[in-house]
Amino acid sequence: MLNGLKKIFNKKSSTSKFGIALRRQVGSYAVVDKSTSTCQIDEFFTETTDSAGDWLEELLSSHTFSGRGTLVLSSSHFHSVQIDKPDLPDDEISAALKWLVKDIVPIEPEDMVVDYSDSPVVVAGTQKINVVCANLSHLKKFTDSFKRYQVKLSGITTDEFAFANLVKASEKPTLLLCQQPFEDLLLLIIVNGQIYLSRRLRGFNEIGGYSQEQLMNGICDSLSIELQKSLDYFERQLKQAPVTSIQVILPVVHEDFIVERLNANANIKVEKLVLDTDFAQHRHCAASVGAIVETSIREAQQSE
Repeated sequence: MLNGLKKIFNKKSSTSKFGIALRRQVGSYAVVDKSTSTCQIDEFFTETTDSAGDWLEELLSSHTFSGRGTLVLSSSHFHSVQIDKPDLPDDEISAALKWLVKDIVPIEPEDMVVDYSDSPVVVAGTQKINVVCANLSHLKKFTDSFKRYQVKLSGITTDEFAFANLVKASEKPTLLLCQQPFEDLLLLIIVNGQIYLSRRLRGFNEIGGYSQEQLMNGICDSLSIELQKSLDYFERQLKQAPVTSIQVILPVVHEDFIVERLNANANIKVEKLVLDTDFAQHRHCAASVGAIVETSIREAQQSE
């Protein structure tokens, strides 16, 4: 949760920040400006673009982005896998990763960009790492567009981390159910800003097009079952403390109704994730807001 535009900026940060969130072919953007205490946030649609790369090119050519920002990739632009942490010095792991995952992800090692983070959960006594892979040629099209329009990109992240940035840090586990419009539903369990569990719930990407009657006749019940599966796995298999809060941010007309139905099926309170007032009417652009928070985190780390 964001607590006002001023909280996004530290003393050494740039006066303007932006976030751009890609989907399959379109996306959203958000910009905050400290000097004027203003923000811009919206989806951007075109009639001529056939890919996210074309969409990004048109967005950057028609809008002004000052300061620095973060680009968010949706699941169609990267692959994520969890593997055992290799028995190598930390400074050698990155170089070895593409060869360790080459048979798991459909990307040739020569065209692979790879990054990883340590999993905060040790599974059956084994340290795991979460590996994110993308096509180098694919990402280069994005970064070339930023260079072409002289827009400063501070980093690239995934939708998982962008959404996780919106959850208030707490030692008590929080389950976040979130979605970019017509993408897969994303289920995250977050503790102190770290993602302990991430699942993509296939088959719910069209949830924004369902009527209340359709949602009542099985859809919400199926969704409740998926939530309970994750809660049970987190507590029983991963041996973690029980989740104490379920928060929802879904860019759909019947979000309130879905929350109501999930509440009826759960023994944990389910409520809508609260966005800062400046962004509250643009829940469909939440990943872009999370990208701005990511930019702030990067700047704070660089200034330490």
